[in-house]
Amino acid sequence: MSAPDFLKLRVLLVSEGRNGMPTLRTVLGIAGIGHVVALDDARQALTLLSRERFDAVFCGAGVAVDGRPFPAAARASRTAANRMIPLFLVHERACRGDVERARDDGVTDVLTSPISAQTVIDKLGTALARPKAFISTPNFFGPDRRTPRAAFEGLERRVRQPRKVTLAVKSDPAQR
Repeated sequence: MSAPDFLKLRVLLVSEGRNGMPTLRTVLGIAGIGHVVALDDARQALTLLSRERFDAVFCGAGVAVDGRPFPAAARASRTAANRMIPLFLVHERACRGDVERARDDGVTDVLTSPISAQTVIDKLGTALARPKAFISTPNFFGPDRRTPRAAFEGLERRVRQPRKVTLAVKSDPAQR
């Protein structure tokens, strides 16, 4: 698949409160995203996802619907136009537990501050050009959590060379 034309993309930006993540909106513009819809109401964002088609969603870490994280609510929605949409969580400072929870909620990837336009281009481009397979179970719907292993090129240095081992055995004349 060829690289996506970022100018033609429609992106939904969902944040909590009135700040609207202005920095991320600016970064999306710098990355060349043509159309950004920004909402600060998660319930309204879910409704919009069921009515309109978007190419990706970026949401803040604290965004929730009825106490449930927005990504989990979006993945669970049976009315969404595209449940397999790339969904990125924007986190101020993400530790391993935050990333694991986001992964379990069905997030495609986690972006941490500071976010650069190149990071958005790389992550969004990868998600659109090579989408992950989706897993559907009674308890989970989202992208496959496993990362495919890339072929390794170069000198394999992890191979252990056999060592010559000499065992010294003492002979006890009483045991003969």
